[in-house]
Amino acid sequence: MKIILKTTAIILSAILIASSVYVYIYRAQGREDINYSAITDEQINKVLQNQYINTSSSKNKKQGRIKVTSLYKETQMPIENVIYVIIDDKANEIVEVLVTDGAGTATSRLYDYGKKYKIKQYSIGSPYKVNEEVIQIKINDKEHFLIIESDTLEYVKGFEVAEDGKVNITELFMPVEIIKQRPVLPNGCEITSLTAVLNYYGYDVTKTEMSDTYLPRRHFERIDGILYGGDPYKEYAGDPRDPLNGFFSYAPPIVEAAELYFKDIKEENKTPIDISGSSREEIMGFLESGVPVVIWTTLNLEKPRINYSWKLFETGDKFYAPINLHCIVLKGFVDDKVYVMDPLKGSITRNADDFFASYEALGSHAMVVINES
Repeated sequence: MKIILKTTAIILSAILIASSVYVYIYRAQGREDINYSAITDEQINKVLQNQYINTSSSKNKKQGRIKVTSLYKETQMPIENVIYVIIDDKANEIVEVLVTDGAGTATSRLYDYGKKYKIKQYSIGSPYKVNEEVIQIKINDKEHFLIIESDTLEYVKGFEVAEDGKVNITELFMPVEIIKQRPVLPNGCEITSLTAVLNYYGYDVTKTEMSDTYLPRRHFERIDGILYGGDPYKEYAGDPRDPLNGFFSYAPPIVEAAELYFKDIKEENKTPIDISGSSREEIMGFLESGVPVVIWTTLNLEKPRINYSWKLFETGDKFYAPINLHCIVLKGFVDDKVYVMDPLKGSITRNADDFFASYEALGSHAMVVINES
């Protein structure tokens, strides 16, 4: 892990260790009553809007607060804007949401002595990974300090922290494995790229299964001597198995193939999305969120060569096709380069400026598969 720190880290752990205040942590009796992964942004926002209504302290009751500090494990640097949920152990519901400040700290409202609560990190900004530990506390003092350490995400290989505290990822790499389209799918770069992404997410499916079973397609046909074919925005034009009569599709048919596959296996937690028209910055944002991008460029990043055409079956309109179109998986970046899984060449790097210039020249076509949440 390469880390460049442009600001001095504030070390809070020594201060907290020196404090005489301690945290009473109890052990749950072998049960987990709440599905933390099912907590939604809507729930969080609702609690944030209402959590400070009627929360004044009581002079007749002993009460204490919970103070949570988020630190990067390797450097002990504080992490800002980390969201925590506090859950009432008895009612089994979220009672407060905490967001850490510039010092990495958030402080709860007052809670009655003897009450038990669970504290869970809900979200944390890139490049950090959510700490899944659930801490259980019984309130028995005026202040209870918690230090929660976070690692970086596995795919983040390097980052820097600017003077204003903003974190910039300098290197990112997702290990999307190489799947070659040839020899079985000589014109199947799109469905092969989708298969590589599905395999990366852990789905056991082959490129041929995706192509033969789920990819919508339409074969070419000559009618009165005129060539008719499918609309690449709606279906694959031709047959990806055919070296002479296979052409291509844009993002919508690939999205549909993924949707059909997920429906078939009853997968409800993944959603394929057509993100065509996305800017370079938006594409990079998907990468920083750990989402590989199926993206259309030209074969060697040269200008699109549009010198072939056919009429569309449905409308009779003439469709002009780029003959040097290619589809790959964008899986990371470093310096002025991007990491690519190319179904023809394998794992390669490309100059980022040239890569995105080709993407835009071809019409900015791309798709992703994301978590439903």
